Amino acid sequence: MAKVNVYIPDDLLEQVDVDALAMGRSRSSIVQEALAGYVATRGEAERRSRVEGAIEIADRVAAIWPEHDAAPAVSASDFLVGLRHATDGDSDAEVVRRILEERAGEDDE
Repeated sequence: MAKVNVYIPDDLLEQVDVDALAMGRSRSSIVQEALAGYVATRGEAERRSRVEGAIEIADRVAAIWPEHDAAPAVSASDFLVGLRHATDGDSDAEVVRRILEERAGEDDE
């Protein structure tokens, strides 16, 4: 495990030490947990941002060319969600069919 030197404001370090003592943990374990949480959250936020961007693009394209939409009952964002659940061999038509079948099943309930 690597050792690093970081500069932390005194009041923040005091709070870390208080929390570590209260939890019976080391200062190092508290800092490691905080950094792990930061890295995980950062990755999730970047992924979410890319997915939301893709959905926005797909919705804009669908709005510009509605006459070219082969499946107007399925929005671009619904289609993207359907793609996430599709297998590698599924065609676009199969993805749309599955979405429509799922909707029909929900209506029956």
